[in-house]
Amino acid sequence: MAEKIALVVLLLIHGSMCFLWFRFGKTPKKDVLVLLPLVVCLPIIGLAGALIVSRRIDEVLETPVDKLYRRVENEALSVTKGKAELETVVPFDEVLLLSNDQTRREVMMHILRRDPFQYLEMLKAAKVSSDVEVTHYATATIMEIQRDLDITMQKAEEAFRSNPDDIDAANRFISALSSYINTGLLLENRMLQLRYQLSEILEHKLSLFPKSRSAHLQLVDNEINLGNYTHAAEVAADMRDKWPADEKSWLTGLHVCMAAGDAAGKTNIANMLAEAPINWSKAGREEANFLCGF
Repeated sequence: MAEKIALVVLLLIHGSMCFLWFRFGKTPKKDVLVLLPLVVCLPIIGLAGALIVSRRIDEVLETPVDKLYRRVENEALSVTKGKAELETVVPFDEVLLLSNDQTRREVMMHILRRDPFQYLEMLKAAKVSSDVEVTHYATATIMEIQRDLDITMQKAEEAFRSNPDDIDAANRFISALSSYINTGLLLENRMLQLRYQLSEILEHKLSLFPKSRSAHLQLVDNEINLGNYTHAAEVAADMRDKWPADEKSWLTGLHVCMAAGDAAGKTNIANMLAEAPINWSKAGREEANFLCGF
């Protein structure tokens, strides 16, 4: 409002000076004491008016998400100042249920000020809050997170497609796909599409580096989520052949059997455990016993 008033005043002054210039500037009465201030002030007032108009245009063109973050940035600085209690770990769903509107908004702005992606699960919970303002913050922030993930994934895919044999490019693409999938923000069809794409890239990575244990583990997990239990079991069996002493090779096979409901396959792996030269950790042994039903 203040800027609008200032702009109107500047335009009035500018118009008046233009009138005086044309009224007296073309007559023989060119009094320098009258004309000199006009010559000096006209460009300054015109420039000030142009700057205000430019700012107003930028605000009109600014996206709702940009406006949100600009507002949150300013508000969060004042809200979080001296709020050491906000650093305390509190279940956000309890804040949404039990606290008043002001507290919810303070916590929400604190989240946005720090790292929205880190608090993604909290933002999902906030989307169904009874507080309209909190819901708006959460929804807009999640949309911004998705946009960033889309851009990151597209760039990673372009780099990989341009040089498929570059293992670093493949790893960045795998990381981008995995991050997006694990957010839980995707609809079912889009989720399946990215999971099939992830399996494709992991298979390609294994063709370049057949002994990549991480790629084996990721591929088994992804194939289980796709319901491709036969292929998952084949990859798990390949892990047992390559790393017979690694407990993860055997635990992965048991996980596949559990997911597929393959009792015979689980029994077969359980029978091999006794003779296999496995370097068990305490936690690994306990998990294997639990999965085998011992």
